[in-house]
Formats: sequence, structure tokens, C-alpha cells
Amino acid sequence: MSYVLSPEQMKQVDQRAITELGIPARVLMEIAGKGCADYLKENYPDYLKGRVAILHGTGNNSGDGFVIARWLKHFGVSVALICVQHGTFTPEAGENYEICRKLEIPTFLVDNEEGLGWLKDNLDICGMVIDTIFGIGFRGKLSTFHLSLFQMLGKLEAKMVAIDIPSGLNAQTGNGMSAFSADLTLAIHAPKTGMLIRHGKHQCGKLVTIPLSIPDSYNIDLNAALLIDENSHSYPNRYLDAHKGSYGHVAIIGGSLGYTGSVLMSAKAALRSGAGLVRLHSRMNLHEYYMHNPPEIMFIPLAEDEDTELPREDILNMMLDWADSIVVGPGLGVDSYAKTVLMAVLTHGKVPTVVDADAIRLISEDKKLIKELKRKNLILTPHWGEFCALAKLDMDTLHTDVPGYLQGFAAKTRAKVLLKSDTTIFCDGKRTMFNTTGNDGLATGGSGDVLAGIIASFAAQGMELGEAAINASYLMGKTAEYLATKRRTPSILPTDIIENLFMTDSL
Repeated sequence: MSYVLSPEQMKQVDQRAITELGIPARVLMEIAGKGCADYLKENYPDYLKGRVAILHGTGNNSGDGFVIARWLKHFGVSVALICVQHGTFTPEAGENYEICRKLEIPTFLVDNEEGLGWLKDNLDICGMVIDTIFGIGFRGKLSTFHLSLFQMLGKLEAKMVAIDIPSGLNAQTGNGMSAFSADLTLAIHAPKTGMLIRHGKHQCGKLVTIPLSIPDSYNIDLNAALLIDENSHSYPNRYLDAHKGSYGHVAIIGGSLGYTGSVLMSAKAALRSGAGLVRLHSRMNLHEYYMHNPPEIMFIPLAEDEDTELPREDILNMMLDWADSIVVGPGLGVDSYAKTVLMAVLTHGKVPTVVDADAIRLISEDKKLIKELKRKNLILTPHWGEFCALAKLDMDTLHTDVPGYLQGFAAKTRAKVLLKSDTTIFCDGKRTMFNTTGNDGLATGGSGDVLAGIIASFAAQGMELGEAAINASYLMGKTAEYLATKRRTPSILPTDIIENLFMTDSL
């Protein structure tokens, strides 16, 4: 299982290891630094053949760098320490720095812009530059010197490696577009929240975890978030003796004039991801359109009252009773017809329900509907703009702490939420799970409709709704990555995702 910690949680883990396990802080530093040095030796030997420069400051993150320097020297690597943030060492960092000096590892000080020319000339001959300047406690703004330093480093050909976190990146929020830009980040014990969101996902490059040999129970006790990856994802079980009833009934409700395709993509995605039976319910006036679509999808129009031309709730409720899971919202519209449908689903539906697209918009515009979100088996799937409307936030405010605002909204409303972006986050007020798979091929209208269909399919096949949502997101992202090996990402369509689900064993 892969965990994701906030900076505060990481501090608590360290403190428990020191006080309860009796592991001194200096020993933790040794384990971290030795683990990083071993990983670099094993995986990047060619970059260690030239000189390696370790940029440091005075904190414990720099202390990890000093341990790395000692071990790289032991491995026969030509290594130099360059201080770019002058100050007073922490006790553990200072002790390791003194050992490096006794081992005659070259040390230099460059802490102003006048020295950047000299530094660039010397770094040009390095195979690797290792960043240990600031750690996960960094919250401020970078100085002009450090901004210039990181810009200069971005022009070098050396392999850029960050230890624990790229310097200048906020470990909680992921803000820091001017932070050190790493090709590789070695996260100590666990990735930190900010590495997976906002600028963090891009500034970290490849993300690898270096263990500290601390029990998983410490993460569990903190209710740490989970990262869904190749080791922790899961899909519904399949059986040799199964029949169509074994994999659930999915009801997809939506569609309106001009927006007929969205609900159809949801239905196709539900089928392609394993649902046993799929019904598509839409407005009566769209009967001709949906009757000519894939025969595997059963189209049943919504019965309408002859006087009001609104859906008949008694018949709609009977349709809902057939389903093992429901999707409501894709292309639904925001008129009185759509609101009647949504109210019936929210108040009568008893099975796992995915609330997407126009249904989210209707909820964000009606305070009374917010109260219905506490239903145990309901999940909202907003993108950031839709979430801001739900939570009554502006986008700039959300950017200051995406996980924090999501967790606060989920706790307040008791809603399950899958917040969609390049990193997708699930939260229900108790659990938080991250998925980082995918690419810009998913930045196309209709991708959310496909995801909603997969979630409902997984739920109908027996997966718990939160697990269904985050694993559906993982599958969709991996499918987009697979397609990117076959074609350029701008040409990937949502229908391509549907047709290629489960097409490779790497999913």
C-alpha cells in the first residue's frame, strides 16, 4: 500500500519513531540518506561517472544530503557540497557536515547572484545535481537569488534530483511553479500531498519512495491518504460461471436536445467496463436518436405527464428500483424537467449513485439539494470549476489548499466526492485517495461522462463506491497512457478510451 502524508503527519511519524521506537533523529537521517545513495547507485550509475554536486542549506533535508555525499564518496563518486542557503545547522545536519569535511569532500559557498556565473561553469561538467536546500517545512517565497538559481539549473543537461521534495515547493498545497525542477524526486518514507497536485506533480518529475523502515501502522493511525498505483489498484472480480445478472444493472439518466452524446458515452463506458445490463433513460423527444445506437444498450424513455410534460415520478421510481447503480447528470440539462429527474434520484434512489455534470450544477444552485448529499451511497464527480460552485469558493482560494478544501467540504456535507483534475482525489470526510495516472488526452469534452459510466459499472459489480470511483479513475488514466504509446495525445477521444479499456495487462 502506498501512503501520502501531509507535512504535519510526516513530522508526527518522525517523532513517534524517535520516542516510541527509540530511533535517534541522526539514525533516521542515516537511513534516509543511505537509501537515496543506494537508489542512485543502482538506477543511475551513468550519471554518477562525472562529478555530482549537492546543493544544500542548513536544515535536516540538507543533513540527508550530507549522508548521501558520504556514501557517494564511499562508492567512488566525485562529489562536492555547495551551500546556497547560509545559516545555522540543525544538530544532526551539523554533525554530518563535519564528517563530510573530515572526509575531505569539497565544500563551497554560493549565496548571492554574483556567484551564479562561477556556479554554472562548474555545474556544466556535472552528471547529476542533487537538491537538498529546503525541506517539507518550506512555506515562504523564494528569494531573488534562489529564483535565479533554479532558472539557471533548468538550463543544464545534468540529471536533476530532489531529495524528499523539490526546494521551494509547498509540501501541503503543491504551490511553487518556480521551485527546483526535478527529473527525479526521492520522497522519504512517503510522498507528501503537495507532490501530487498543482505544480508539485510537474516539479517532482519521476517520484520514488525511499523507505525508513517505519511500520505502516503509523500511517494507518494517522488516517493517511492512499495513492492508487500499480501495487494497490483493483477492479471488480469476474467468474467463470457468471451470467449477465452477475455483474449488475446500471441505469444511466441524462441527455437533452443538443447534448445527446454525453449520456450515450456513459452507457457505452459502463458496458465496456463490465456491467451486465445497461439501460439508458432520456427524454421522450430523443427517442429516435437513441433507438439507433448500440444494440447492447437498452433505451427506455422517461414517461411524461401529459399536462406538465414533466417526467412521471412514479414510473421513474420503478425504473430506479431496477438498477444496482445509477448515473445521473450527463447532458441532463438544468431546466425544470432535469430538476424533477434529479430530485427523484436523490430522494428515491437506494443504490450507489454517481452525480455528474448538469446534476452537479443543479445542486450548486439549490441549497436544499445540498442536504441530500449525505446519503451513504452517493458520489459527486466535479471538476475544479464545478467544485468551486458547490463549495462557494473562487478558484484562487481553492488553489491555496485543494486537499484541505475538499476534505472540509466532504466533512461538512458528509458527501463522497471525486474531484477530477490531472490528479484526481477522492474524499468522503474520513478517507482520502489520490490517482495520478492519465495525460492531456483526457482534456476533452466527454471524458467525465466516460468516467461516470465506469464508476457506476464497478459499483454495480459489487465494489464499494469510493473504491469504484478512484479505481475507475486509475483505469481511465492508464488507458490514456496506453493510447499515448499508439498515437499523439491531442488525437485521443473519449470514445477511444471506451474502446481500449483493459486492452493491456499493464492496466
